[in-house]
Amino acid sequence: MMQQLLRVISTITIMTSLLLAGDLRVNIINGTSNTPGQADRVVLMDISTGMTEIDAITNANGSVTFRNLKAERDNRFLIQGYVGGVTYSSVFAPTAGVTAWETSITVYDHQDEVTDLTVTVPYFVIYAFEDRLYIQKRLIFENKSNPPVTFSKTPGLIKVHIPEDVLQLDYLTFKSETMPLRTQAIKTDNGQVLPNALKPGISEVDIAYYLPYESGSAVVTEKIRYDIDHFHVYTMPLSLNISSPGLSREGTDNENGLAIYAINQVSAGTNMQIQVSGQGMAENQEHEHEQQQNDGRIVVEHRLPTSTKLVLSGVLIMLIFLALFISITQQTSDLKQESVDMLKRQKQALLFEYSKATNSKVDQVVQDKILHQLVSVYKTLDRIK
Repeated sequence: MMQQLLRVISTITIMTSLLLAGDLRVNIINGTSNTPGQADRVVLMDISTGMTEIDAITNANGSVTFRNLKAERDNRFLIQGYVGGVTYSSVFAPTAGVTAWETSITVYDHQDEVTDLTVTVPYFVIYAFEDRLYIQKRLIFENKSNPPVTFSKTPGLIKVHIPEDVLQLDYLTFKSETMPLRTQAIKTDNGQVLPNALKPGISEVDIAYYLPYESGSAVVTEKIRYDIDHFHVYTMPLSLNISSPGLSREGTDNENGLAIYAINQVSAGTNMQIQVSGQGMAENQEHEHEQQQNDGRIVVEHRLPTSTKLVLSGVLIMLIFLALFISITQQTSDLKQESVDMLKRQKQALLFEYSKATNSKVDQVVQDKILHQLVSVYKTLDRIK
């Protein structure tokens, strides 16, 4: 009798832990005035099933309630509130054993004039291949408005620069809150802008593209759209030479194999022209690089040491798969950190191999191969962070 009762209790416990059902109340908070807020539309999506829309409520005032929400124990839900064309997001995880949940989403008043904005450029990296340059840069925007408001204007107010002679735009993403999203540059009479809004706090813009590099020489142009206190330029390989008025060699990042250049107090409207010269990676290595970006496969040079081949073929395939095909919002923090740690270990292994190859004067093709793999690691590490 007691065993049967225990089995029944166990069954009920398992069922209730696997399947939850209840009402979800979402309070809308106006972060500008610290009062109940309004939203044109509030949407509830299931992250664990590929961002499936479950329900939507329009003309929300103060709060909304999603009735009879069914979820498994590990489900995660994304709540999005739309206000004047701007999307605000919040993630919700249901608690087991509860049939009525409550969470909140914060929205802000909008302002079409930018004030109290700080812009920094943590990196501007130039990678040289045989016939093209790969440029990778990040801009950090910090909206310090007080009281906090969202800067929003049509067609856009985030100023960026993408040169006219771009061979291929690799990616252009905007990140506010959790997940970077693809965006596009819009040409206006005052230059290129992004349509995204700048919410209170920090937003990131990541841009990467290819430029022509013929006969080991090219000029990279960068129009600075904001006042920048300290502008860093990094180059790879170390043998690459760059020069520009006001730009000076600041040092070497031995850990990452990068040369560091810097220029101070760059004013908005400055047109930087960076003269680049030196030998880039072999053309066949660049073709392999493009193939890897397209199909996710890693092409390993047979002359690389066995330990390096194993690390490249095993670790990098998994990491690139995680970084490029899994939404950051779907990863647990532990999995994400584990991926970052593995990438860093892979970077160290490649830098060690590159150091050995350079010191022992190994064939240039082998050195280029290792540098090429380093570029892939850096790009993957940057995307997964």
